Amino acid sequence: MAAQAGDRRFGVFSLATLQLALPLEALREVVPLSALSALPCAAPCVIGGIDLRGVLVPVVDLRVVIGLPAAGSAPRSIVIMVFEERLLGLLASGVVGVFECPEGGWSPMVSRNGELSIFGGGFRRPDDGSMVSVLSPVGLAGLRDVPMVENSGRDPSQLPRGGELGGGGLTEAYLMLVRTGSVPMALASEAVHTTILHPEILNSPLTGGWCLGIIEHAGRKVPAVDLLALCGLGEIANPWLTQAFLIQYPQGLVAFMVDQIIDVVRADARGLVPIPPGILPGDALFAGALPMDALPGVTAGSDLQAAYFLMLDAGQVIGHRDLSGLARMNTPVEARGLDAGRVRSDGERRLLAERCQVLTYDLGFEVATPIDQIAEVLPQAEDKGIVFGAGSRAAGLVVSRGRAIPTFCLSSLMGLAGAERSPTASVLVVETETGCVGFNVARLMTIDDAPLNRPDAPGVGRSPLPSLPEGNGARWSPAMVGSGAAERMLSVLDLKHLARTLSA
Repeated sequence: MAAQAGDRRFGVFSLATLQLALPLEALREVVPLSALSALPCAAPCVIGGIDLRGVLVPVVDLRVVIGLPAAGSAPRSIVIMVFEERLLGLLASGVVGVFECPEGGWSPMVSRNGELSIFGGGFRRPDDGSMVSVLSPVGLAGLRDVPMVENSGRDPSQLPRGGELGGGGLTEAYLMLVRTGSVPMALASEAVHTTILHPEILNSPLTGGWCLGIIEHAGRKVPAVDLLALCGLGEIANPWLTQAFLIQYPQGLVAFMVDQIIDVVRADARGLVPIPPGILPGDALFAGALPMDALPGVTAGSDLQAAYFLMLDAGQVIGHRDLSGLARMNTPVEARGLDAGRVRSDGERRLLAERCQVLTYDLGFEVATPIDQIAEVLPQAEDKGIVFGAGSRAAGLVVSRGRAIPTFCLSSLMGLAGAERSPTASVLVVETETGCVGFNVARLMTIDDAPLNRPDAPGVGRSPLPSLPEGNGARWSPAMVGSGAAERMLSVLDLKHLARTLSA
């Protein structure tokens, strides 16, 4: 069905001199242009097929369809369209971003000869006024003699567990091979949502432990995880020279940073060798070791002297509690595309002005704090900083950027048992007029929206949970955090007020 409404979001890409777009629900992913395989196809616009994690997807050059000369930037990407559970690749010069058609700005396109058009309409970009032509998935699917391939990917949450891989029923699998540090790893390709060649890692309140920060993808801020550190095998040497593969969790996306994405290959899963328990720090994440002879045609390169690949257990990775928690922290990219340029209604401006972002964390239950109260989030490393004894008021001292920051265990201050320490254990640094104070928390949970009626605003009432402690200057208020099905009532802790009380 062609796009009709003017309030839809579109993924915009370029081809030669054109700006083209697909409705976001029809845009599966964008992959780099690599070697194409020849296809026996009569349509001249089909230039070959790309191996998408074991699925051969036909690729169309739309310049041939519309009679456009091969001018402008050379194609370097392929946009994967999904329509009625079938896939088609579209040649692209580059990716522009995600935009929303302004209200009243939709210009429908109708074919006069009664045939389906590959264009459904157009709109002007709200940031610079340039015209975007929106492709019709129905029209593209109806191109004469152009084949599409069945989308054979499964729900990642239904992927086999490690014990099932190679356990009798599954003898062949398509695997994505990666290298992180000197460690070669493999993962079932159907668990991978997409890959990104050179993502930019941006700092974030999530930064700490094995979370390197966030990357931006498809208009969202996606947590970026150091795969090597997650597995307890070291730390990636150059985070700014990485590649990434993204996994879709029910809650959102997580990006896994590696040094190199090597290839997608067919493997004989019967060759998987179990690893004795206790050998690897993160052994629960691995299904076993896959010798090179189980990977026909794959040879270790000169920079990868390996006799085997460590096979990640896709079920364990997707079922990992802390990774699922990070997946909930996908947030929209601000001040980009629509958000940067379109004119908002008075109602929208009032709504945005009345909302703020909060960071939630685990004190034995989920607690929120306005994110603008937190100046910095530091990893709570067990082997760093100074830990004081029972006679000291503060729990310890960390030094960051030339500042000595006293730290307090937040759950102890509240007289709570707290939560079990996790890999996202962090120090929330709050600045006051007299210096900085750090609060140790066992686990970060999510970043969400909440009303601006925050605990540091005057006239705010007490927490809806009367059993919450109010000693040590703790000040609580209730707030409905999140939206839609994820909306929930949380108690919001005013860390700024608590830090001032402790500094007094």
